[in-house]
Amino acid sequence: MKKFLKDEVKFMTVLSGVRVLDLTHYIAGPYCSQILADYGADVIKIERLDGEVGRTSAPMHDDISLYFASENRNKRGLSLDLKSSKGKAILHRLIETSDVLVTNYGSNVPEKLGFSYETISAINPEISMVHITGFGTTGPYRDYGAYDGVIQSMSGLAELTGHPDGPPTYVGFFIADHIAGLQATLGTMLALFHKERTGKGRFVDISMLDGLVSLLGFSISEAKLHGITKQRWGTSDRFQYSKAFPTIDGYVFLGAYINAPEKKWIEFAKLIGKNEWAQSNSPFFMEEGRFKNREILDKTIAEWTIQHTKEEAFQFLQQKGIASSPVNNLDEVINNPQIQHREMIKSLNIGNLNVPVPGVAIKITENIKEFTIPPTLGEHSKEILAQLGFSDDEIEDFIVNNIVRVDTYDNCIVNKI
Repeated sequence: MKKFLKDEVKFMTVLSGVRVLDLTHYIAGPYCSQILADYGADVIKIERLDGEVGRTSAPMHDDISLYFASENRNKRGLSLDLKSSKGKAILHRLIETSDVLVTNYGSNVPEKLGFSYETISAINPEISMVHITGFGTTGPYRDYGAYDGVIQSMSGLAELTGHPDGPPTYVGFFIADHIAGLQATLGTMLALFHKERTGKGRFVDISMLDGLVSLLGFSISEAKLHGITKQRWGTSDRFQYSKAFPTIDGYVFLGAYINAPEKKWIEFAKLIGKNEWAQSNSPFFMEEGRFKNREILDKTIAEWTIQHTKEEAFQFLQQKGIASSPVNNLDEVINNPQIQHREMIKSLNIGNLNVPVPGVAIKITENIKEFTIPPTLGEHSKEILAQLGFSDDEIEDFIVNNIVRVDTYDNCIVNKI
């Protein structure tokens, strides 16, 4: 990890000086390395000569993969034949000067391609390896295939999601992949911290299944100790008694309305036109009475919410101190003033297309990092090889003999990003 002079510090981001080798594909691995890149790490995305599969994955727009664009900003691109001896030699030279190698290929792929943890730590004892797989690198399922829905199913998430009388339901985005990417990022930072103290790298074993199981919280103890294995509650919450109610244009979600303390309950009762419920002799005044009369309460709230748009109901409720939210569709998420203020929707200008992507969630003061678009396939191959000390003739020889590939926007169509 690079040490900085005093004059350089003012231009630093949090991970300036950290080099990450990104041998990843699909979502979990690229998402991990993108987070590291967002905070200033020099992330070198190493791909096979025809590019990682995400480059041609749907959804597409004008030959640009929106799938790939959302996970690969702020990286440099090197396209390399790792099955060749010269390709392996280039990778080994990169390993000598790198801090972390991230991969989410199958558990035995790194060994086959010459970048197992044993191999890379022999070259550079300070380097750490972060390996993301579906089930982990140990255990009876270590070699089994996995996708996001597989992990949602096995972890219990799908069985916990949906309405009590309906089928298991899957979360509407790739949550298992992204949670694995987040935990891999945390694992990377722990390994870097360890290296700073000891001078030695670590192997970080990230399982998508482990990631979702770790989020189950008290559901595990309830199932084991209370025998409660059916825990699907739809749009309700049995502890805080939260629920989504219909409006003119959709739904508004109310949080903990039955549990509201006295002052908030009085304000809420008056808001929905039930002044009598704000009186101390009302059966609805105390939480226990509200729960016993929940069907009447929910019917009355719905009669009030259906008179308003979800935005109107949300604002009225928040002004009375009732936690609530409109149930937003994606257009409403993109245009939400809070989300815009927090810069959680950013734009990448790729070719002639403006591609909106999620922003950076962890805000750190003075972490100045402008977004760069995902690299074309092997876009920075020459630059990276030159930095490794290869001569112009050697680099040209690599290109001619298909050891490396260099694409630009002028000669790249399908692999535009």
